[in-house]
Amino acid sequence: MVYTLLSAVFAGIYNFMLKVVAERGYNNYLFTFWDYLFATITTGIALVYYLTQYTISIDIFYMTSLFATITTIFFILSVFTRVESMRNIDTVIFYPLYKTFGPIMVTGVSILFFHETLSLNEIWWIVLWICVPLLLLTKAENKIQKNLLLWVWLIIATAILSTISTIGTKWIMFYGLNVVLFLFVRSFIWVIFSGISYKIHKYKRNETYNNIWMLSFCFWASLLHIGSSVFFVLALSWNLAVVFTINSFHILIPIILSIIFYGEHFNMKKGIVIALSIVSILMFL
Repeated sequence: MVYTLLSAVFAGIYNFMLKVVAERGYNNYLFTFWDYLFATITTGIALVYYLTQYTISIDIFYMTSLFATITTIFFILSVFTRVESMRNIDTVIFYPLYKTFGPIMVTGVSILFFHETLSLNEIWWIVLWICVPLLLLTKAENKIQKNLLLWVWLIIATAILSTISTIGTKWIMFYGLNVVLFLFVRSFIWVIFSGISYKIHKYKRNETYNNIWMLSFCFWASLLHIGSSVFFVLALSWNLAVVFTINSFHILIPIILSIIFYGEHFNMKKGIVIALSIVSILMFL
């Protein structure tokens, strides 16, 4: 429970920083490169320290590398779609819908792949997850958000990519693999992937981006990202559906901060939807 809550707090602040990336006009490809370069250095130091105390077999190395590759590819794609969504849709809309689609998909995975069970009452509250946030999809909101339906589909794509990434992460704890090696390999692969993506994007689009304070911003974002990842992986020794559902509480942090710092559109209806979403999670647990 403690690991899950810490992961949620770190993830919430980190996801608000993704909103800042979009609002400040930073290059999200360059942001992810620096984010994971700092993460690679940090986890690399931790791995060197670990290897001075313990050894890692070749089988563990290969399995860890495989799962790290899977989670990296799909999660980095989810970050790109997430940032693109938040360039065109308010955080108050994005995160409640993402919170709805994501846990439902992960719960399905936990039942099918990890044989976790749900009671009838929990199933009813899953249905509530679907219905409550859909109240946000109104004609008036579509005018405010500029083609809301299109960006909802992008949110669904983000949830699918995140779910696939979560499956790979769950296997790390399921098989008892090395967490430090997993985080290092994942960060290292992401550095290569994001570096190539940045070069391709820069070649195709010679655009000008804001770079003020970007390096220091990436450093702090990286620390938050590492903290969230470490606690989330450790928490996955617990029930996948429960951990992911509790972790979805992190949506409150970017929503509140976006309203405070960016004055995003907010009304009573959105407040009720968010409150009911939280109630649905509590009832599920």
